[in-house]
Amino acid sequence: MSTSLDTTRLLAALENVAVISTTDLQGNITYANDLFCKLTGYAREELIGQPHSIVRHPAVPKAVYKDMWDTIKAGDIWTGIIPNVGKGGGVYVVDTTVQPLRDAAGNIDSYISIRRVINDLMQNFEAVEFSKETFDEYYAN
Repeated sequence: MSTSLDTTRLLAALENVAVISTTDLQGNITYANDLFCKLTGYAREELIGQPHSIVRHPAVPKAVYKDMWDTIKAGDIWTGIIPNVGKGGGVYVVDTTVQPLRDAAGNIDSYISIRRVINDLMQNFEAVEFSKETFDEYYAN
């Protein structure tokens, strides 16, 4: 019995719990998984080729996105918690990781965004606050 999971099974599990999309260097969507489509209410065909900002919530300061772009263009990984908005106007909050993808020569040729919807955490303030206090206490020492 092998102790490692094959890539297909790992990716299938990830697809079930993570909102995944890729973009070209200009931020136009090149891939959107089923969960992204379901969450936003857009058909895949409506998303592909559109700027990823199609789901941008207007309340998020532009500086957040400038920081993200500066970070990923430099080849680094960016993380943040961001509210987005779907086709019908519904708001969802995602814990987001965006990172560059590289071609065989090592040049950045696209970006991938992997997100987890955290609307449930937004409703459980006590758990979030407890975790933050525990985290802050640990790092204060």
